[in-house]
Amino acid sequence: MKECPACKAELDDKTTICPFDGQPLPSKLIPDKFINTVLDDKYRLEEKIGEGGMGAVYRATHTKMEHTVAVKILHPDLASDQVAVERFRREALAAARIHHPNAVAVTDFGVTKDTGIAYLVMEFLEGTDLKHRIKETNRLGYDEIYNVLDQTCQAVNAAHTKGIIHRDLKPDNIWIVHREGLKEQVKVLDFGIAKLKESSDASGLTQKGMIIGTPYYMSPEQCRAEKLDPRSDVYSLGVIVYEMLTGEVPFDGDTPLAVVVKHSTEHPRPLRELRPDISPRIEEVVLRALEKRKENRQESALQLAQEFGAAVYPQETTKEIVSSRTPAPRRRDSEYTKGQHGAATLAYESEEAGRLVSREEAEPAAATVAVSGRRATTPAIAPVIHGAARETVANPAIVASAEYDLPPMRRNRRPYILGGVVVVAMLAIAAVLFLRPNRQPAAPGAPTNMKLIKGATFMMGTNEGPREEWKPAHPAVVEDFYIDLYEVTNEEYERFVRQTGHAPPADWKEGQAPKGEGKLPVVNVSWRDAKDYCEWARKRLPTEAEWEYAARGTDNRIYPWGNEWQDDLSNSGEDERHKPVAVGSFPRGNSPFGIYDMAGNVSEWVSDDYTPYPGSKEKPLPGYKIYRGGSYGYKKTSLIATARWLEFPDKVSPYIGFRCAMDPPRQDAP
Repeated sequence: MKECPACKAELDDKTTICPFDGQPLPSKLIPDKFINTVLDDKYRLEEKIGEGGMGAVYRATHTKMEHTVAVKILHPDLASDQVAVERFRREALAAARIHHPNAVAVTDFGVTKDTGIAYLVMEFLEGTDLKHRIKETNRLGYDEIYNVLDQTCQAVNAAHTKGIIHRDLKPDNIWIVHREGLKEQVKVLDFGIAKLKESSDASGLTQKGMIIGTPYYMSPEQCRAEKLDPRSDVYSLGVIVYEMLTGEVPFDGDTPLAVVVKHSTEHPRPLRELRPDISPRIEEVVLRALEKRKENRQESALQLAQEFGAAVYPQETTKEIVSSRTPAPRRRDSEYTKGQHGAATLAYESEEAGRLVSREEAEPAAATVAVSGRRATTPAIAPVIHGAARETVANPAIVASAEYDLPPMRRNRRPYILGGVVVVAMLAIAAVLFLRPNRQPAAPGAPTNMKLIKGATFMMGTNEGPREEWKPAHPAVVEDFYIDLYEVTNEEYERFVRQTGHAPPADWKEGQAPKGEGKLPVVNVSWRDAKDYCEWARKRLPTEAEWEYAARGTDNRIYPWGNEWQDDLSNSGEDERHKPVAVGSFPRGNSPFGIYDMAGNVSEWVSDDYTPYPGSKEKPLPGYKIYRGGSYGYKKTSLIATARWLEFPDKVSPYIGFRCAMDPPRQDAP
């Protein structure tokens, strides 16, 4: 009998791979014939570092580039099976299509001409897999679980947007890369049995009724060999979270079949029986992911991560969450975003504490607009309460979406009253435009809702503040440019999605923006999504220097409105809204150029890669993009106009949106 080194199951001597967890079983020590083999005159195999159901993985050196890679070789007994070779090729195709920092990068695939060895080449990772991390610690801490889950879900979501379902998510396929001075990075591996939904010619590769996967982590529908969608991966992620929390999988058995049956018929043991400190909210999120019916689970991997974050950090402010963790020298995966997933989900479940206006304050001639899924009567010139003070401001977003309700009238007086209503409406609109605070007129011929900003030299960055990435202050030059007055809204992004077929944000149901939230800034869009939108709109993302200049002008102000913080000038974490509001809702907080929402509401992607400022002691971090400005969850210390944040271009967050910029027409253009 053989014993699995991982799960300790006793198995037949002829078994080579454990059916429970896919681990290779020990055998007599036979020299590996592939060691020192050079594949296609490029990859020299040096050491076997792993093995799975499809093949073995070797550490190798690219002989021409002289760097280390990982090479996965299809098992020799499968190499003559054309179906297996095709599935192996599709593993390479699937993985290569997922351009995401949390998914392992596949760089090459081939079949040697002389020996027929099928192989694929991946980036080489140093670290450990999640399975060994769980085995070492038995139960992971909540911060570590959230860090692993959040990054894993980002990669899985990237696959889902490409039509790829992983189908074999398990701790073995989640790699944790340790980097000195930086937070651990997660890499999701092995799309070896992933199926591309849209590839009709792949239908013959998985036979009907054939069950593929690792029994401990398979969804009930996968156990029944049914058609899968992304919610199957959500179930597998739920199993992984359960195991990280308790050290045990929810279902165990003497045989793989026994485990498969339990996935479809039994309920998992309550988590608090295994770990008493687990809150009911955390347990609820995990058990929801483990629902038998896929319709009852979270709709996406991102939703699971956000709900788990909300459960782990239910009462903490952004500042408290960040300060409670081990500080990192650099902000790579926005620590504020990490702490704010919870705030975002909680906000959607609660009443908005600070509304723009109340229904009782509405004037008779009012605009009817939808706010957060409800209809509220809101005057076109809305009274806003700031403490005991009351002032009147114009909300262009509300004015633009007004639906005027005419009172009952006698038939013979209708033409006169209609004429009067039209006149009154025109006067009201004129008054709104004339009285709008801080709104500077656009230049003649300026694109709609954009402002021309004349080029200048200004001092960019700061010598103060807590983060080295913001330092030092240095001169920067910008040329003339246009920039959007407002952040891109849900309704604008929805038009882009409809016209181009671009994937909508993951939190949109049925590909549509949430009802009543058309004037809110779009969020959960990656840098790549923002870039695609700008190109569709014949615009571009602003540069980092353009964004900062538009936010603070030439007088080096700390906030867009000046040097003193005021709670009522932006939608920030200093108040109790905890969610975005309609763009343009805080005109008194405009920048010196009249640009709205550059401190608060949502942060905004810019075009630049991260590079340290001139004179900085920081090191370059290739692969990261910059986003600027604070969001509705940021405290005032992070809303200063010089704050800059780092993130991967495929990262999405409920705290990050964008606005567009464009170059003015050339003077010599016809």
